[in-house]
Amino acid sequence: MTTHTSHAPSLDISAWRNQFRMTHTFHLSLGTNEPVAGQLESTLKNSNAQIEKWVISRRAGCYEHCITVKGIGDESARELRSELASLNGEIKVHVEHMLHFDSDATQR
Repeated sequence: MTTHTSHAPSLDISAWRNQFRMTHTFHLSLGTNEPVAGQLESTLKNSNAQIEKWVISRRAGCYEHCITVKGIGDESARELRSELASLNGEIKVHVEHMLHFDSDATQR
């Protein structure tokens, strides 16, 4: 007779965090007449997000900002998206939540 033991998945998230890291990329679109780069930076700093990459491109009369940050969770990213969108009625914001496999963690 064979006995099968079921194992409930561990809810310990610390093991998960040792193998993966999360970033959030904010895609913002705003008019060229909107001087908000300083406001964007200030809002990001106040959120305790660490900026990994910030790319600004000009296309068809608007600026597109692609800002990748780390150091915040999903809920904080959603709050930050709302804060960025509220800076000016013309700003359109989309956020991507990305999970990256941390290859350094597997070599420990």
